[in-house]
Amino acid sequence: MIKFKAAKRALILELELLMDVVVDDENTVYETVHLEREELDNAVIDLIPSTQEIVCVTSFSVDDVIGFIIADKQNNNAYGIGFIDCDNQLKKWEV
Repeated sequence: MIKFKAAKRALILELELLMDVVVDDENTVYETVHLEREELDNAVIDLIPSTQEIVCVTSFSVDDVIGFIIADKQNNNAYGIGFIDCDNQLKKWEV
């Protein structure tokens, strides 16, 4: 049991390093993760400059739609914003 608890704590610490979670005044949760280029979906990978090997992806939920913003590694310059409906279909992508 001790090994399980230690492994669970190690996983939580690793996730805390990978994720940045922010809750705004309207209780919308924004979760940011760093992803390598090859981890991106084929629908958006061509929209990211080939020089960017790691990008920031910030996701948020509005009603039954999940939104996501893809930006550079420093999360300073956004490449676009997309929305996925409850069927995991890309509804809209704006650059």
